Amino acid sequence: MKVLFVASESVPFVKTGGLADVIGTLPAALRKQG
Repeated sequence: MKVLFVASESVPFVKTGGLADVIGTLPAALRKQG
């Protein structure tokens, strides 16, 4: 299954809140979980 993560923020380019941190680490964390 392929999943596309889309957000209005992206580390390190546009970061105004915590969303960029979450969207930056979530794919790796989900991949690690299997």
